[in-house]
Amino acid sequence: MKWTKQALYGTIILVFLSIIGLGGCGKTVENHEEKKEETAISYKKIPIELDSIKKVMGWLSNEEVLVHCGHDFKDVLYKFNVVTGELKILYKPNALILTSAISPDSKKIFIQLAEEQKSKLQVIDLEGKILKENTVDTQGYLNVSWNGSNNAELFLAYYETENVLKVLDWKVSENTLKDVPNDSLTPVWYSDNLYVYVDNLGEFLLTKGELYLGDVRTGKKTYLRNQVSGFYLNNDALITFSPSDFNEYELLLSYQYPFMVDKGFLEVPKMSMNDRLLFPYLSQAQRKAPIYGVLPKKAVHLELEMGEYQLAELDFEERKIIPILDLPDNAPIQVSPNGKRVLYGWRFENVADLKTKKIYPLLNIPEKTPKS
Repeated sequence: MKWTKQALYGTIILVFLSIIGLGGCGKTVENHEEKKEETAISYKKIPIELDSIKKVMGWLSNEEVLVHCGHDFKDVLYKFNVVTGELKILYKPNALILTSAISPDSKKIFIQLAEEQKSKLQVIDLEGKILKENTVDTQGYLNVSWNGSNNAELFLAYYETENVLKVLDWKVSENTLKDVPNDSLTPVWYSDNLYVYVDNLGEFLLTKGELYLGDVRTGKKTYLRNQVSGFYLNNDALITFSPSDFNEYELLLSYQYPFMVDKGFLEVPKMSMNDRLLFPYLSQAQRKAPIYGVLPKKAVHLELEMGEYQLAELDFEERKIIPILDLPDNAPIQVSPNGKRVLYGWRFENVADLKTKKIYPLLNIPEKTPKS
């Protein structure tokens, strides 16, 4: 069969148009799926009575959070999926839970239970199975810091008396409690054996401080630098907080990454309450991921006014603050493991979507009826 030039050109054109059409259809399907995925996410509220919910404790996965509920000294821990709305009981100890804390790898949960004259310590897995138990001689709330390097060790800090600080190192696998000499209620693990803390030198206003590196093996501490009032540490990224020497209305945030290698700084508006310095809440999903913070839009004295706040990304390399959305209060945040959403609020009662830049409530809070 012989082809004429006209027929051959016509066939080539038809094939070419078919390919374009198929490509166009493929793109349309892809775009449709992307839009479907974007519009599919609607955040669900926790289907539990408001009075029973004590606090959302943090992320267990990209979509699941740990919810602490209870009344009449009988508490319950739930797993709740903020996207699907699925709610499951994780653990029911038939006792009052004072404190709980999720391990950095999100595979274990520390729990402090109230008992007469003391507290019971437990570590459970995500199926509610008790892995270890111990006790500590206090009924007060413990300050807890998981070791992110091994996920098998915790600092437990509390005041034995008004002026006597006690810090314990709980090695979960060995189930041993060891005293750690310390000058801070909030030591934070840096590695398997090293930790970071600030000694504010007894200065209540937090305008002074010295940064130290402690070693649980030797009990010794190493001086790192002065003029540090507080800090944020995640893996090997360290951000220190210091009052600005040049502007009384600013707080200086110095960024070291890797640890103690200077990578830049930012000046942010300063917050205080009765002249006592307050630090911004920061969160980072993982190493090298963006760092987010709750920052005031201008310097604020909280005893005089509430202030205006925003969720923002901290870009130390470019020395700029990237606003994301307005927030009603200076309250804690926690970024999800995949970096797509952020828990926000004193009870983590909201979730902020970093793509839509909107905030969604997780609790069924009744709307206020306007006064007539």
